Amino acid sequence: MTAIVVGAIIAAAGCSKADKANAGTATPVPAASAKTLGAAPGVPPAAHAPAEPQRDPATVLVSVGDAKLTVGEVEKQLAPMMAQMGDDPRMASMKGRFYQQAAERFVMRTVLTQEADRRKIAVSDADVNEAMATITNRLPAGMTLEAALAREGKTVAQLRTDVATELRIKNMVETEIPTNTVVSDAEVAALYEKQKDQMSAPETVSARHILIKAEKGDAAAVRAEKKAKAEALRKQLADGADFAKVAKENSDDPGSKERGGDLGSFSRGQMVKPFEDAAFGQATNAIGPVIETDFGYHIIQVTDHKAAGTTSLADVKPRIIEYLKQKKQMALFATYVAGLKSKVTITYDDSVKPQPSVPGQPEQMGE
Repeated sequence: MTAIVVGAIIAAAGCSKADKANAGTATPVPAASAKTLGAAPGVPPAAHAPAEPQRDPATVLVSVGDAKLTVGEVEKQLAPMMAQMGDDPRMASMKGRFYQQAAERFVMRTVLTQEADRRKIAVSDADVNEAMATITNRLPAGMTLEAALAREGKTVAQLRTDVATELRIKNMVETEIPTNTVVSDAEVAALYEKQKDQMSAPETVSARHILIKAEKGDAAAVRAEKKAKAEALRKQLADGADFAKVAKENSDDPGSKERGGDLGSFSRGQMVKPFEDAAFGQATNAIGPVIETDFGYHIIQVTDHKAAGTTSLADVKPRIIEYLKQKKQMALFATYVAGLKSKVTITYDDSVKPQPSVPGQPEQMGE
């Protein structure tokens, strides 16, 4: 199971985003998509937002036996987000949800920690050191662990304690939740049929290119020289030269030259218009004419062209299997935690009482 605290620390530290997966491979990914908060039209200026009444920091939001979570502790967790959002009028509604989530995290973490204590689950210093090193290595370049933690109001010692607790919980849960969850072909086929409207794939091409870079401010003679170089390289390719070798030796695109100019798959709208028009209008495997964009002069070879359609079950099956495995494991984990909750007394403040789930919600694999 994913660590509760460690992941939050890394996310709050501002880790750089991974490169977006090829949009041309339009198959559903078994993960929920996060929606970025945007400025809502018609929202009044922050200055006109009603002031939120201050809550007593000592107010207990939830207690699990003798363990208590107070308003003050949640406000401390909330401080970094509040600092980022400033006087955003959406803050009031977001705070209510944050309070509820914080209360549920506290309950889950507390019952799991108490059970790990009861069972005397231990973790080695070596494992803690390895996890700490992983966290440090995932920070953005130039950011220290101390600086990242300062934004959360934590110290390295506190993080180390949190990490040790998370690892103890992880070790315990892994003895309760099987990792070899089985997913049948019938289950895969059923979800595929249920989600078939999400399996549409846009028209895509796979291509490689060679770029001879030209700046807008280059003199006419310089641009002519660079275009002539591109034309000469194109002739070599048309005569049978190895595209990957020529790209590695001549392309000015650092992102693709070491891959022999390979750009992977892409759909319409991802490339600048002249490049897109050429790629989607070009015969597969042909060496296209030299085209000009704001980046310079390109030689394109399309290696595959797929029409828009529906992604086949065979193509998406591995992702569906992984999604269903995760879903089953999450259900087992929820049942396990519910069992632990039933053994203790949990008292909620009215403001954070769990809301009953709405039955019949459609299943969404996400994208």
